[in-house]
Amino acid sequence: MSGIVEHFKKGTFEEQYWLPAHNARRVSSLFRRNKKFIRDTCGAPCWVCGSMKDREVHHVFEWSFWNALNPKKVTNILKAIEFYDEDYTDKAQAPYMLRAHIRRVEKRKPIIDTPDDIRNLVVFCRRHHRLKLTGIHTITFPIWLAISAIPARGGILTKEQILMAAERVRIIDEELAALAENNYKPNRL
Repeated sequence: MSGIVEHFKKGTFEEQYWLPAHNARRVSSLFRRNKKFIRDTCGAPCWVCGSMKDREVHHVFEWSFWNALNPKKVTNILKAIEFYDEDYTDKAQAPYMLRAHIRRVEKRKPIIDTPDDIRNLVVFCRRHHRLKLTGIHTITFPIWLAISAIPARGGILTKEQILMAAERVRIIDEELAALAENNYKPNRL
């Protein structure tokens, strides 16, 4: 291992992207059923940390992009990522039910043709879905994926240590922004 010690790197990125024409977002009956089934009936935990608290269901391929996507590529990418592997489904309260349902869907519809297909949905806790510095909607996918792959135990740093450090950086960042606006109130962990 090189002499470089672990450290934080703060980056700023700007996103600009094109959204294809699409209908107004609505919650379909398929999404409602799949969300209830994955999260509530099967008791799937957060895919990143295993938490059962504040669970939300995320579209891997976003709803607003769906009309412009190639369904075969979407299906192949989701198979490569394999959100519903045995390691994850074993953590669900009803793992056999979850795996059996996904196998039935794969057999009936080999190619994913709707963003609300169960294979395009994954459970995250609020922290790993929408929170600054840790949520899939707030950081780049490569960084989010790296955080997701950190072992819960036995790594150089544990996932909990990484997340705690990210939370501290978030609070300091907010304090600095408040200081710049002359609205500073200390809020240390």
